[in-house]
Amino acid sequence: MKALTFGDMAQRLALQRQGTGLKRSVATLSHELTTGAVKDKASKLRGDFSMLSSVTNAMNMASARKTSAQSAGIFLSLQQSILGNLSTTAQSGVLEQIVRNTTANGGEISGGIDMMARKFQESVSQLNTNFAGRALFAGISGNGTALIAADDMLDAMLSDLTTALPAGADAEAAQAFIAGWFADGGQFDATAYLGGPPIPERVALGHGVTVGVEITAQDQSIREFLAALATGAILSKGLFEGDLPQQKAMLERASFSLAASEKSLIGLSARLGVEEERASIGRARAEAEHTAMAITRAELTEADPYETAMRLEQAITQLDMIYNLTARLSRLSLSAYLR
Repeated sequence: MKALTFGDMAQRLALQRQGTGLKRSVATLSHELTTGAVKDKASKLRGDFSMLSSVTNAMNMASARKTSAQSAGIFLSLQQSILGNLSTTAQSGVLEQIVRNTTANGGEISGGIDMMARKFQESVSQLNTNFAGRALFAGISGNGTALIAADDMLDAMLSDLTTALPAGADAEAAQAFIAGWFADGGQFDATAYLGGPPIPERVALGHGVTVGVEITAQDQSIREFLAALATGAILSKGLFEGDLPQQKAMLERASFSLAASEKSLIGLSARLGVEEERASIGRARAEAEHTAMAITRAELTEADPYETAMRLEQAITQLDMIYNLTARLSRLSLSAYLR
């Protein structure tokens, strides 16, 4: 009778250890085949991570520039949209009808005053628009609003006008005062504007491309537009109340001033359009650079699909063979051995 030994058990344990290693290999190779990237980057790069680090840094910088360009583009686009709305307001046809009508009645004039007051409120509200917690037209002090409320502005203007002008002043004097109120260095700056100076720094988007976001509610074009609207809107606060000729004269002056301010707003919009184009160019370049760096990074860490598939197939075959051998050894017993 043959003596029993531990050889079969030792062989079984050796196969188990080998099977565990093959399982890890199959998992690793399956992951690499699925993702296309090697799991052991150190081995792939032979321990030299300098190129990978440089490419990754370049990709991150491109991503940051892309985000900056995108944010600047949205900021400028919102400003452009608001300027477009202001230009549309400056094209109002209601006042033109009143101006042409030499016998405009109280109802028509009252309607014109109401419209001017409403448009003034809407325009001030739009100039106080925030984007991502920052006021669009408040310059460096962008955490609040650019302007005080429209009603407060009209009240302050009427108070200053009443104090400054003598009794019996006509529409010409009132309009001149309002124009001075909105002029550079006037009460508009001291009372109505809550923002700060224009943002002096241009946003660098890489490759020499920069974009500026310096337009504020203090821009001359916006001042002229608000002054034109205020010339009619201030009548809603009781100026020249009951004096239809003077009210009509104020609305006429408001109409002419609005037409002039529209041309100025178009020029401001064109200036803003140049910056929008710069932001678009900066974003396109940053996106292209990010894509190029991402491709380079993938090439440095990619797994050869053909080689990975071959090694995976080989590992699976070996693992299957070990399973068969292990199963055969597991069926051995003393009774089977004695037989």
